[in-house]
Amino acid sequence: MTQKGAATAAIAPLADRYRVLARVGLGGTAVVYRCIDMHTERIVAVKVLRTNSPLIPEAAARFRREARLAATLSHRHIVRLLDYGYTIPLPMGGRVTWEDNSGQPVPYLAMEYVFGATLKELVRRRGPLPFDWIWRLGGQLCDALSAAHALGVVHRDVKPQNVMILDAASELLAKLTDFGIARQVGGDLTSLTESGQVLGTPDYLSPEQVLGEPGGPSSDLYALGVVLYELLTGRLPFEGETPLAAASKRVMTDPAPLEHFREDIPAPLVDVVLLALRRDPSERFADANEFAQALRWSRERSPAMAPADRGAWVMTPQNRAAPPPAEQAQPVEQPEAAADVDSDVDSEEEPPEQSTVLRVASHVPGIDPEAAPSQPSQPSSPADSSADGSEDAPSDAPDDAIEAP
Repeated sequence: MTQKGAATAAIAPLADRYRVLARVGLGGTAVVYRCIDMHTERIVAVKVLRTNSPLIPEAAARFRREARLAATLSHRHIVRLLDYGYTIPLPMGGRVTWEDNSGQPVPYLAMEYVFGATLKELVRRRGPLPFDWIWRLGGQLCDALSAAHALGVVHRDVKPQNVMILDAASELLAKLTDFGIARQVGGDLTSLTESGQVLGTPDYLSPEQVLGEPGGPSSDLYALGVVLYELLTGRLPFEGETPLAAASKRVMTDPAPLEHFREDIPAPLVDVVLLALRRDPSERFADANEFAQALRWSRERSPAMAPADRGAWVMTPQNRAAPPPAEQAQPVEQPEAAADVDSDVDSEEEPPEQSTVLRVASHVPGIDPEAAPSQPSQPSSPADSSADGSEDAPSDAPDDAIEAP
């Protein structure tokens, strides 16, 4: 048996049920695997709490809360929770500065696996998106938020990294992911952080969240407004030298006019996006349903446009850069998925354009047959993922961190 084959065979299934195919997401508190559910023989995404994290008590509580909240949500545009429990984690390679109790059971979440790219990757590859796509994606995300808000669940981290675009040329389908820092309004678990700590990604935080408030449904709508602004222009409405500097701007100033970056945006659509980005929550849309209705209104009031290329949203190899010649081939970066478990505005490790704790990790050679460095693969991302697709894994966990026990 080859060394790779021996390593694959030696890895025990997670929870005696999920056979690991690849590690597709890695962060400060959790690791995400693409697995086969041996009971149903389908591909799933399994998020496992890392045992070498200093945030175990708080992260474990978030896992339990995420499982409880996600179990209440059943919607076409929200990733489904399939299973929750405890498992012995896989050994992680690399050096850490805290104790690694790898033999201790930790919580895991098994979720629907979405084959596709994140919305962040799509806008980075294509730049500003066609208006037809933006109207459809905006309406779908409004529907997802409406379903969550109706049950008292506030996402608190709406961003393109947490939106998966299904690899289906027949339909543009978005799924909202990662309720890891969600809160339930009026529930018994509304905060799991120290006073004054802000959760979320600075680029998409509402002004009230920047000021330290927990954020309610209106904060999710503000974040969706930021997402639509980015899809329309290819850039964020507020920029600064650091994510925190950019976040502070939205407390005092209005966003730059969209027309400065894209002159052909229909005026009704501009009005809808700017209304979602009002600094005062009382001046925004009353709820997600009203937001969706406004998007439909803007589409009806806009000039007729030729439909965009059908299926062009699928991030297939033909939509990516051609690989170098065989004699000069370099290892191909594997498709990213994102699994943003926990985002803190005071993170010091993040590059200026993004501030998330969980970063992308490539497929693991010897475990995933698609991970051969000379073969580009189809982009596929775990359903509970969310990352910007450009960051490397933390230095304490290299890409080949999954090893045989």
